[in-house]
Amino acid sequence: MKIIDKILDGLSNTFLPNSNETLKVVVLCIVTATTFWFFNALNDSYTTSINYPIKFTYPDSVYVAVEELPEEVQINVTGGGWNLLRKTLWFTNDPVEVQLSDPAGNSFILGSSLYPLISDQITELQLNFIETDRLPIEIDSIKTKKAKIEVDSLEIDLKENFRITSVINTSVDSAEFTGPERFIKTIPDVILLKINETEISRDYKKEKELPTFGSSLVNRRPVEVEISFTVERFINQELMIPFQLTNAPLDSANYVFDDTLVYLNFNIEEKLAGKFDLDSIQLEIDYRKMSKSDSLVLPEIKALPQLLRNKTIEVDSVEYYYQRQ
Repeated sequence: MKIIDKILDGLSNTFLPNSNETLKVVVLCIVTATTFWFFNALNDSYTTSINYPIKFTYPDSVYVAVEELPEEVQINVTGGGWNLLRKTLWFTNDPVEVQLSDPAGNSFILGSSLYPLISDQITELQLNFIETDRLPIEIDSIKTKKAKIEVDSLEIDLKENFRITSVINTSVDSAEFTGPERFIKTIPDVILLKINETEISRDYKKEKELPTFGSSLVNRRPVEVEISFTVERFINQELMIPFQLTNAPLDSANYVFDDTLVYLNFNIEEKLAGKFDLDSIQLEIDYRKMSKSDSLVLPEIKALPQLLRNKTIEVDSVEYYYQRQ
């Protein structure tokens, strides 16, 4: 009793330091009575609802949860106050393990199907029924797909007068994707990577992250692909070049040309402009392609310097007329 008196006296001095002795006694009596009532009530039996932990098990090497799985189920139980208190407040309950035989085949399981499992685990309580009607299950098979990687070259935005002058290179030509089947089956056979930069005017070399196709659960190998290509500025080049005549007929002197030079027009890299020999450009007009009734003939390019051989060159037609003697 001396110990109890000391405890009560300590509580009184702590919570009611300035109160008179009568008020202290009244308050302490209420606290004491409430405490005894609470502990005495725990000896009675009660029916209530509690949340009980569950854990779904399945072969996670071939299946993956697409959505977070339920971790609790609500149950209705009857038991002594002490047992209920332990189950709800004081102790951590081991979750009921629910083995899924066909994880990807069902979108839910009925709460009532868990009755035997939970009943066997909470022997100190009486399980009346499972209050949770159904538990959603979003699990999918793990699949892998390999896709070809290409760059959408038609959508590359270059600054005016600039062109790509090399092959568009990628660090890999294919990528492997692994994840839930519902997402993997949406991956196309060829993945076109888009370059978002605009008005590109210099050599390009950047890493582009591969898409996950709607889910962070999709693993990519590799995660990023490096794209690179060279860019050059082009300028317009205009030249006037003399032409040669071939296969002259007996009346070749009757053909009169308005000009002895042919107009050429082409685009070339700015750094290469003027770095070729004009004398190496050879143009030819074949008399056999001319007629007395016509007035235009298109010269043929017979020779070009190496720098111009892969260029598109526009050649103007030459005007002429036939003068009868």
